[in-house]
Amino acid sequence: MRNAAFGRKVGDLTVLALATAVCFLGVPAQAGEFAPTKPIQMIAAAAPGGGSDIMARTIAQIVASEKLSSQPMVVQNIPGGGSAIGTTQVSQMKGDTHTLLVFNPASVAGLLVAGKGAATIRDLTMIAQLALDEQMIVVKSDSRFKSIKDIVAEAKKKENALSIAGADQADRVCSRLFEKAAGVKMRFVQFNSGGEAITALLGGHVDMIWANPPEFVAQQEAKMVIPLVVAQENRVQQFKDIPTFRENGLDVVFKFYRGVVAPPGLPAEVIAHHENLLKKLNDTKAWKDLYLSKYILSPGWQGSKDFTKTVADSEVIFEETLKSLGLIK
Repeated sequence: MRNAAFGRKVGDLTVLALATAVCFLGVPAQAGEFAPTKPIQMIAAAAPGGGSDIMARTIAQIVASEKLSSQPMVVQNIPGGGSAIGTTQVSQMKGDTHTLLVFNPASVAGLLVAGKGAATIRDLTMIAQLALDEQMIVVKSDSRFKSIKDIVAEAKKKENALSIAGADQADRVCSRLFEKAAGVKMRFVQFNSGGEAITALLGGHVDMIWANPPEFVAQQEAKMVIPLVVAQENRVQQFKDIPTFRENGLDVVFKFYRGVVAPPGLPAEVIAHHENLLKKLNDTKAWKDLYLSKYILSPGWQGSKDFTKTVADSEVIFEETLKSLGLIK
């Protein structure tokens, strides 16, 4: 089996809320249709600054600016446990029609590693996939490492001499896949968000990080960091000068979707409402400009049925990979 996995990113239960105060045009619901009667809670199971937080806030912003809903969205950050705490909290809100959660393969990995007492994907309602992201190793612009081959060469000299940071179990899995493919061992340092990880990198506290473009593109534009390699089968158009692991003789590929899920036990009309709302958002120019283009993601719409299968398939692959790496039994 190839080293391929699906993959991102509550410890202290601090909840940070951001409500978008804006006037909406109310649209009366037809008979049998669901219409929200209060603000919709959009949860990011990670600290501010990471990919999940950016996605949640962009969705809330566009729903407001494009007047896609009769009610605003309120973003809440529930970090910790590799996203398992926030995800489990949503799984326990059975029948809650006014709560959504941004979701990605790291959420699946976090639940598997959390084990007994944590939720599973069967405790959630899959609403839609909205984008496909990339997983990359990033270093400071003045780093002594200019390629992934430089990192492998130094890592082979002494085990655990180099540090690599990430924000969740998906990043940890990526590190283990990389170590296994390269025959090296490095120290993995975990943070609560991609924002915290890149702060540690810029402060010189770690040698490199795993990151998605939304988490480092601003620092790259400021010439503070550079990506060295992408865990994809082929080069990414927006990073055409950045090689893949496979080009460097390392079979490391990591699939990373970004979507939205909801609590279990929702009526069909509620699921349809949420899916239709996100489809309208997906089709706006604002979504393409303010999220996909700005943060260098690929379009990847899937409705509830297809996204349910995608998540289930990713769990199978993750479980196999985590077991092979000794992270779960």
